Amino acid sequence: MQPLGRNAVPLSQRTSEGVARVLRTEIFSGNLRPGEPLPERLLAENLGVSRTPVREALFTLQSEGLVELTPNRGATVRTITSHDIVQIYSLRGVLESYAAREAARTRTREDLDALVDAQAKLERVGGSGTAVEQALADLAFHKLISDATGSRLLQTIMGQVLAFTVSYRSNYAYPAERSAIAVEQHRGILDALREQDAPLAEQLMREHVESSSRFALKHFSESEHAVVP
Repeated sequence: MQPLGRNAVPLSQRTSEGVARVLRTEIFSGNLRPGEPLPERLLAENLGVSRTPVREALFTLQSEGLVELTPNRGATVRTITSHDIVQIYSLRGVLESYAAREAARTRTREDLDALVDAQAKLERVGGSGTAVEQALADLAFHKLISDATGSRLLQTIMGQVLAFTVSYRSNYAYPAERSAIAVEQHRGILDALREQDAPLAEQLMREHVESSSRFALKHFSESEHAVVP
């Protein structure tokens, strides 16, 4: 395991939430790779905390699908399969199309302003950003839509689903052409939310998630069959 000292948890945040936040960032950034062991003792030493918040954080990340806990083996960063990708994007299609429809009805001026800012960041990152920059910019936009519904339950569920997506998306960058398509799709969703057109927002979000799913599966298949010299 690489040292995590630069992400040592501040004294005021040495809770399971603080540890989970650090580990989540390390997974998203690729510093903690799929299949990598996550020994409690080493994590506690690296982060400057006791083992109790580490153990609780690992359970949290397990619930998000980022960590696998196995008896007699301990915790490891979860390795994502093609079935996982199909399942998670199917869930996103249902949940996010619903969220977009509801957000179109309930969004406030403040919600819309935040979405405009998130869209602007997406466009700045574009196809030239790193995989992590693209994934986190995309996550921010989608999270704001679930936030705009005002439903705490939906926000919690979507947070788990989107965290799992980002853990995979952070491993590959969109090329310029694919990035341009995604940006245009986001722009259409934003326009529908601005006009409070709930049916259109729902339809466009479903189409966007389906498009993202096809690209994710294509990348997974190409990665599986890549020949390493």
